[in-house]
Amino acid sequence: MIRNYTFDEAYKRFEPHDHKCTYCKQAEMENMNDCYFLPLTVEDDKSNIVIYKSVEYSKILIGIPRCRSCKDIHSDAKNKAISISMFSVILLLGLLLYNFVNLNTFVFMLGLFTVIFGGIYGAAKLAERYVTNKGIYTVQYGAETNEVVRDLVISGWTFNNSIA
Repeated sequence: MIRNYTFDEAYKRFEPHDHKCTYCKQAEMENMNDCYFLPLTVEDDKSNIVIYKSVEYSKILIGIPRCRSCKDIHSDAKNKAISISMFSVILLLGLLLYNFVNLNTFVFMLGLFTVIFGGIYGAAKLAERYVTNKGIYTVQYGAETNEVVRDLVISGWTFNNSIA
């Protein structure tokens, strides 16, 4: 099995024995639900027939120890970034729609896609910046630094499902 982890049947996840926060390296985790549970997948079986493709995966959740303070920082950063991004997107879409008559269709569509994708990307980068300004690791980077996660990735587990 996975060393220093216990499998919880009720929640279908691996819970850490170590309670030292991975993100700030100082505080202790008080509640198991404060952990970040990282989903990892591995390809079990892949069928690739001329007209039929099928991939079967196994998925596990690995608990990354996190103190309450770091969990709050991650949550606040995400909420703040989404709020600012949504406000910016709505404002820019309003300006784009206001100038719709003056723009040709191509410029309008290009602006529309730029604003939407920029808002999504901007929210992620803004949340990352808020977290790093607080002096802790981002959710993903902290999870990637976990020794058990690194060992699982080396042995073939991935953060995302591959495409059939």
